[in-house]
Amino acid sequence: MAKVVTDRQQVALVTGIAGFCGSHLTQRLLELGQHVVGIEAEGTPLSNVDHIVDRIELRRADIQDPDQIRRILAEITPNRIYHLAALTKPGADQDYRAFYEVNVYGTINLLESVQVEMPDCPVLITGSSAQYGLVRPGENPIGETHPFCPVTHYAVSKAAQDLAAYCYWATKGVKVIRTRAFNIIGPRQSPYLVGSAFAKQVAEIEQRLREPVIEVGNLDAQRDFVDVRDTVRAYQLVLERGEPGEAYNICSGQARSIRSMLERLLTLSTVRGIEIRYDPARIQPADVPIQFGDYSKLERKTDWRPEIPFEQSLLNLLDYWRERCRRESVPASTRFEQWQ
Repeated sequence: MAKVVTDRQQVALVTGIAGFCGSHLTQRLLELGQHVVGIEAEGTPLSNVDHIVDRIELRRADIQDPDQIRRILAEITPNRIYHLAALTKPGADQDYRAFYEVNVYGTINLLESVQVEMPDCPVLITGSSAQYGLVRPGENPIGETHPFCPVTHYAVSKAAQDLAAYCYWATKGVKVIRTRAFNIIGPRQSPYLVGSAFAKQVAEIEQRLREPVIEVGNLDAQRDFVDVRDTVRAYQLVLERGEPGEAYNICSGQARSIRSMLERLLTLSTVRGIEIRYDPARIQPADVPIQFGDYSKLERKTDWRPEIPFEQSLLNLLDYWRERCRRESVPASTRFEQWQ
């Protein structure tokens, strides 16, 4: 792997480098000529960064271990830190305390380490629109001053992370900038999330790896979808141009129904007549009917605006799963018989 050269103009540290957003952010930073050091937990797969792994330095470390984080900071002296490491779903044992241990205490460990080792280094804390939680339809579009009303343990942990980060800026002067990204979509997204779940099922149907049925929950909910490549561009711009202590929404500024997303993916599919089957287990408790954001604050500060069309994001996401399914395909003799 590449060796860190600390006298270069820019050395960027990315936590959660092998994740969905972390891999795309790293690709962008490399394209901008920055040297990238990544932190990833021991045992985390690196498939998302296989294509660039020889251009980065990877450090295996636990974000919850302050000694490990301080040692890495002292060794690499980054100019910028992008904190993307987070737990987004509970483990098999449904231990929701892990959300707080990783997302909140992990962030506190990082910020404590920054304060000691490099107090002048700007730090991006990446949050989520889930922090806003329950929103009445008339309260859209959501601005950064909207109160937090989180309804899941993940969302509560991200709200707490956001507030803890603000505290480090207000009381200790750590140069923290916070973002709240809305529903991110694009290639490499986990099938745990709705858009990728649909795209994966469509790709599997096309490869005859499953029967031509897609299981769905609430299709009437409306969300604000933003492409991952637009999102990481916002991360990079706001850390360079944003104001420490401030929070910025990253979103498209418009709501789209889950139904419209599914219909578009079905239109892109090579298979016709796919059945849509309702699954009550996929219904989210306290589901918010409509949520979309306002990115004008981010635009004023950085000139950022979304550039990648929604339809392009869906096509790229579907093509990603098509390629994954082709690579992981089972022998033809075990596939579902061709349907009409």
